[in-house]
Formats: sequence, C-alpha cells, structure tokens
Amino acid sequence: MSNRKKPVIGITARVEKDQTYTLDPVYAKAILQSGGLPLIVPIVDEEDIPLLCERLDGLIVTGGGDINPTLYGEEPHPSLGAVYPGSDEYEKELITEFLKLDKPFIGMCRGLQMLNITLGGTNYQDLEAEFEGKLYQHLQLAMRTHRTHSVELEEDSRLYDIMGVKKFRVNSFHHQGVRDVSDKLRVAARAADGLVEALESDHHQFVMGIQWHPEEFALQDDQPSINIFERFVDECLKDKYQNQ
Repeated sequence: MSNRKKPVIGITARVEKDQTYTLDPVYAKAILQSGGLPLIVPIVDEEDIPLLCERLDGLIVTGGGDINPTLYGEEPHPSLGAVYPGSDEYEKELITEFLKLDKPFIGMCRGLQMLNITLGGTNYQDLEAEFEGKLYQHLQLAMRTHRTHSVELEEDSRLYDIMGVKKFRVNSFHHQGVRDVSDKLRVAARAADGLVEALESDHHQFVMGIQWHPEEFALQDDQPSINIFERFVDECLKDKYQNQ
C-alpha cells in the first residue's frame, strides 16, 4: 500500500443537537486498513459542496438518526424518532453531487436509505408499525459484532462478485428501512423477511448502499467484509477519480 497514492475518502458524521459531530471510529479504521485516507466531512456552505466533492476521491454516508419524512413527501409517523433536517438536506446534496461526478460512493445503514431517498425512493418510518408481513429483528440488542439475521445476495449483483458469498448473517441496528426502491437503483440483497438490505446503481461506476455494518466485521478479519472496503478503495484509486 505504501508504494501507491492513497485516496482521500470522506466519511459523514452524525450531527447532534448541539451541532457536535460524532462518528464511530470503525469506519475510519476499515478505510485505513484497506489503504485509504479517511476524512470526516463537516457541514459546509451549499456553494462549497461541489468543491468539497471534487477534492474527495470517495464518500461514505454512515449510520445515524431517523430521516426526515418530508424528504419523500410524507407526514411524520407517531413512531418516528429524532430527526435533524439540516443534516438530511446536506447529505442529500452531497450524494447528488457525488453521483453527478460519478465518483465511488457507499451508503452504510442510514446511508443506504439516504441514497435511495435522494434518487426518489421512500422509507418505512418505523418497520414494526408499517412493514407488511412477518418481520424479523432489525434493531438488535446484542453487541455490534453479533450476526443477528440472514441476508441473501443476488448472484448477478456487484456485491456478490465482491464478497464471494451468497447467504450469510449480518448485524442490524435500524428501525427504519427502504420501502419503495428508486427506479435508478436495483436490489442487490434482501433479508429473509424480504426487507431490502443492499442497493446498487447500474448507471454509475461504483455506487451502492448496504443496510448492515460490514466495517465491524472487516476489523474482525472477515474476508467478505474486507473485500468490500478493499474494492471501494481500489475504485477510488482509478485515474478518473485520483487527483494528479
């Protein structure tokens, strides 16, 4: 890794009520382990977003709080948790600009949902209240490295090609989820209850969303999870993305 350029990969942080930023260090550690240079992305003025995105070689939008339902034209459900509209709008603008530049992007957990909403999809505001059919536990109480439910990948998906496994178990920390999938994305994985667990774009070089947290497993020497970050960093290193 030391003999090649390292891509600078932006990672969004959760914005708290007092405007402090919080971010689990596992995201940055997974990028460092894979040969990238992580950079926590602050909220900047709208006119500076294109410049920020131009300087970054890749972007990860991470997990966090609930998403404001007004982004997809809905009123708030009684079970909706705390939302931070300014953060939602900022992430939407970041994603929009990154897709316009066709640079590598991964949305993790809430980031998957933000990717889908940015491209016209919708969310379940609360899975237990709104999901139709049998629902398994998606907001686990076990430790973060516990694998709570199964996920199955589509064999024609990029994620299947990267991970090299079809069915496996994942950790899960969300009470919201993808309802209507954007027509600009396709489903790459579902949970056993049918809930969307991964999305990909066929219209961009490398754009995907993952509902679970592979960064936790990548630091536990789980090769399929390591593969995700190593492929992502490799994509960010391509000449069309790398600043010369």
